[in-house]
Amino acid sequence: MGNDNPIVGVLKFGSRQHLEQLATGRLHMNTLEYFIKLETCSLRGDSHEGTSHIFRGDGAKLHIKIEGQFRPVAELRGPMRHRSDENLKVNVFCMYALRESPSGIFVDPRNFDFGDAFAILSDFDEFIKRVQAAVAGTGQLVQWGPVEYIDLSSYAGPVGIFRKDSSFSYQSELRLALLPGYGSKHELEVGDISDIVRIGASEDLQHIKLQRYPEAENPPISSA
Repeated sequence: MGNDNPIVGVLKFGSRQHLEQLATGRLHMNTLEYFIKLETCSLRGDSHEGTSHIFRGDGAKLHIKIEGQFRPVAELRGPMRHRSDENLKVNVFCMYALRESPSGIFVDPRNFDFGDAFAILSDFDEFIKRVQAAVAGTGQLVQWGPVEYIDLSSYAGPVGIFRKDSSFSYQSELRLALLPGYGSKHELEVGDISDIVRIGASEDLQHIKLQRYPEAENPPISSA
């Protein structure tokens, strides 16, 4: 998604109870390995998480040295994925990037399955400042930005922690990551953020509109 489809807001979907905890400044951050293991959850489970690089194996032949000579033993088909153990340790906090939409539909209804409520960050820059302050001195580096969606069935090249398969594009994810990560679930305490969080019912998002002021600017929401 490029600059012709800018981010105009940042949301978090979930149960009202969990979002009220968010307003107190508690961010639940699971590892990428956690999402790999959620095989039965089509919303959150992703077997590609943590993939560092994808190589195309179609037509390649595997040779093994036998009695001093390399002999072909198999023909490789489909993609070959390299996954870094370090990537699996990364902790992430997933949000929804609200984007302009010519159709007037700002949120894909499938996202309502995440919970009956949403929280909107009224000041994303201030939110990031508080996250950075909370992370300072912990040995962790915080990165954030929109996820890029690509067709992993035909793609070859680097993947990393900010790329996902295009089947998840309806989630319009904005990801916040801690590197190198803690290797297990982590709760980041950033302090009370109720002054920049508004909570509402997910169904209300079916009736939203964007009012843009001519002088308003939308800088990229990314740490890159």
